[in-house]
Amino acid sequence: MLYYKLLSMTINKVVFFEIIFFRSLSIVLQLVFLKLYSNYLSVYELGIYYLLVTLSYSINAFLLVPLDYFQQSKLHYLKSAQKSLRSFLPLNKQIFYIVVFLMVLTECTIFFIDSSLLFTVLLIFLLSPLFYFNTVVRGFLNNLDYRRNAIYTLVGEGFIKISFFLLLIQYFNASAVLLLVATILATFCISVILYLLLRKKEEYLIPEKATFSSQEVFHFSYPISISAIINWIQMQGYRVLLAPLGYIEIMGLYTTVSNVGQSGMNAASVIYSQLFVPNLYKTNGKDIFGYTKIAFGVILVVILVSTFFSKEIVTLLTNSFFSQYSYLIFYGILAEGSNMIIGGLSIYLMIHNLTAKTIVASWAGLITFIVSFGFLYFLNIFSVWTIGLPIIFSQLGVVIYMIYLVFYKYKKGCEIE
Repeated sequence: MLYYKLLSMTINKVVFFEIIFFRSLSIVLQLVFLKLYSNYLSVYELGIYYLLVTLSYSINAFLLVPLDYFQQSKLHYLKSAQKSLRSFLPLNKQIFYIVVFLMVLTECTIFFIDSSLLFTVLLIFLLSPLFYFNTVVRGFLNNLDYRRNAIYTLVGEGFIKISFFLLLIQYFNASAVLLLVATILATFCISVILYLLLRKKEEYLIPEKATFSSQEVFHFSYPISISAIINWIQMQGYRVLLAPLGYIEIMGLYTTVSNVGQSGMNAASVIYSQLFVPNLYKTNGKDIFGYTKIAFGVILVVILVSTFFSKEIVTLLTNSFFSQYSYLIFYGILAEGSNMIIGGLSIYLMIHNLTAKTIVASWAGLITFIVSFGFLYFLNIFSVWTIGLPIIFSQLGVVIYMIYLVFYKYKKGCEIE
């Protein structure tokens, strides 16, 4: 008995370090991709690319992110009740039809406004459901303890994305649209692989299906949808606001450098979340205090490392031109670090059917963002150094309010360990 217990512990450690290694490798590949396109694209084209990605993600925030949260929250119910993952297919079909309708409606409108934008708009709509599908299926695999499948496909996506971009620039001029095409092609390839992996799993092949009413999905999802939209405005809305004001180059510069910090923090965040978020679901949120405490520690470590090596990191991952703006990486670190904490706290509230409470936190963050952005606009102090301030202030506001909700207001009703 002791032998098997020790063997199990050894295997768990091997899986633990394997996940860390391959997740780190996937982040390295993301940074290599960043290095490539930041060298091939002008600052203006970088700004356009980030704007297109932002517009694409707006669809996810409105429709797809809430459905993802709903499905992940029902995952262990399906497993314990011996119901198939195919129970989610009707919900996803409905959402797919809605996205297609919106795409056709938008394309028809654009045709009469500026037909030259039809292809770009099509790309925006294609990326959104592909990104959603990959996120959902990876979540299934990770939360059902098929973590290797999830992490291997993430590494594969990095290689494929780089390969497509290098191939395309041999035949076409590097541009924001070309970069978006490379991203979509890579995302589609991984979507096919993820689907083939999922359909072989026992949880997918179970014949019995559960049913979820539209009312149940709506009641669960609408607070998350509102929160996701508000979070999109907080984190990426500045791109949509700055573009018509003529700040596309400043936006491209800021986003490129802050993305370095965001990628570094995201590397730590995803590894941390991949290892500890499943435990939040399994323990019904009881481990939220430990999750939050260690998350703050992870953020602090990333900040300390970046303090000493920011210029070297930015030069290595972009090019020497961006090194003079290296301190912008702290915007990315703080914003992404806040998301890591908000994500854990949101899961706790979701598990205890308190998702409606996240709306208040989101509105507080949005109001902070609008006030901060308005302050910069009316004083005409927009610069590459200041456009990140509304994001940070709003994120801190959300974190503080959600900590109050979880650890003070609801601690009496739901015990936290």
